[in-house]
Amino acid sequence: MSCSLNYFAILINITAYAMSSFGCSEAEAGLSAGMYVIGGLFSRLFLGKYVELVGRKRMLIISELFALGISFLYFFVTSMPMLYAVRFLHGVGYGIAVTCTADIIARILPRERLGEGMGYYALSITLSTAIGPYLGLMLAPNYESVFTIGIVMYSVAVVCALLIHVPEETLTKEQRAEAKGFGLGNVLQLSAVPLGITAMVFFFSYSGVLSFIDPYSEEIGMTEAAAYFYLMVSAGTLVSRLTTGRIFDTKGPNGIITLGILLFAAGMFTFSQAEIPWVFLATGFLMGYGMSIAYAVCQASAISKSPPHRLGVTTSTFAMITDLGTGIGPMVLGLVIATAGYRDMYLSCAVISLVSLMIYWAVHGRLVKNGQNMPKN
Repeated sequence: MSCSLNYFAILINITAYAMSSFGCSEAEAGLSAGMYVIGGLFSRLFLGKYVELVGRKRMLIISELFALGISFLYFFVTSMPMLYAVRFLHGVGYGIAVTCTADIIARILPRERLGEGMGYYALSITLSTAIGPYLGLMLAPNYESVFTIGIVMYSVAVVCALLIHVPEETLTKEQRAEAKGFGLGNVLQLSAVPLGITAMVFFFSYSGVLSFIDPYSEEIGMTEAAAYFYLMVSAGTLVSRLTTGRIFDTKGPNGIITLGILLFAAGMFTFSQAEIPWVFLATGFLMGYGMSIAYAVCQASAISKSPPHRLGVTTSTFAMITDLGTGIGPMVLGLVIATAGYRDMYLSCAVISLVSLMIYWAVHGRLVKNGQNMPKN
């Protein structure tokens, strides 16, 4: 959670920081947001498979120490190319850290409570998407304080990693040879790709809120309400996690993810048209509720298909593809803003979230029996 808090606290500020510090355009600022996720994609694609070889705890500590060191470099950035480089390297450390964390959690959970357990893990991630931006908005435009928060969060993460007990799996000779290979099947778990794409499209939609809420709220006169927006996202996330994990395990994923994405889309649509502060804030609750469901269901469903010795690659594959949505989103949506404006951009995001629901049903939902989490034979 500490790593994700740092990610989102900086993400909410990085576009405004880039525009105010270097006079760049929305699209260029969006690229500075996306470079972090591109770094995470790179690390998961080329380094994720080494989690099982090096050891989960050791890899977790190394990645967090690396990210902690990179966090100090924000104070020395003097140009956009330098900012891009720092964001990329920071994303490399973050990508491996969250891959190790998800792998550890998935391994210690009993399969019959996988949905509930991964839901609580997803709660920490989705709460980070709420609390992190809230901290970022509270500290802005004092960007040095925002970067300091990142240093503190990664320091906490390193201490926690040193203290935890991590069960390690002994790989067979064949499994070690498989993990050392560089074929597509070695770096990706193909069974996780369809659900990863589902989550990628969904978070492409949500990335517009994460990256551009600050200038959007200023344009529509909701600056004061925006300061509390992510508290409402937190509330929606918390309510979601307390009420939906067991439903996933007992009733299956289809009904709950349909409800979650529909509520998210309704929240995004209303967000795009909001003119009253309480309406603006209520959309945060709906988006937090739906986002928490979408992430947890897609991740748990992907993990449920994974062979035990491939959990690390599975979580890496899912996270890598999912993060593409958060990384590409700000760059593409920055171009949309330049031609259509903020309100139409968010309206398009509502439609895109519904597309993710259609993808879910095409790649997974139609294959699942009622009350089951795995596809039928």
